[in-house]
Amino acid sequence: MRDSEGFSIVEVIIAMFLLMVLALAVLPLIIGATNTSVVNRDLVAATTFAGAQLAPIKASFPNDPATPTSCAALRGRAATDVVDTAGTGLKADISVGACPATYPGIVLVTVAVEDSAAPGAALVRLPTRVSVSGP
Repeated sequence: MRDSEGFSIVEVIIAMFLLMVLALAVLPLIIGATNTSVVNRDLVAATTFAGAQLAPIKASFPNDPATPTSCAALRGRAATDVVDTAGTGLKADISVGACPATYPGIVLVTVAVEDSAAPGAALVRLPTRVSVSGP
């Protein structure tokens, strides 16, 4: 009598059971990594959008004493519900702090970005200080 070659059904079932146990152990790690990746992608998009909102303000108000800048012009840059034209569903609120008591001075500008699908919770807040030379 020859020994049969290959695996028996019992060996195949045991191997499948062991693979299932390993898969169940690894599955939560894969799900967690996927969720973290999605959150990070959203944060990167929100930070990029906030930086894009601050870039023209920083360009218009350079930290150069030879360039006159006014606090009133900076306060005119405040805006709410600026929608991202790239279709990400993000919107930004640009807030400008109070004008300084003495000039030249510094004004705090903050861009808060939130997802239009989940309003009220800011994904990112990107603050910067802008130098102004006059009222």
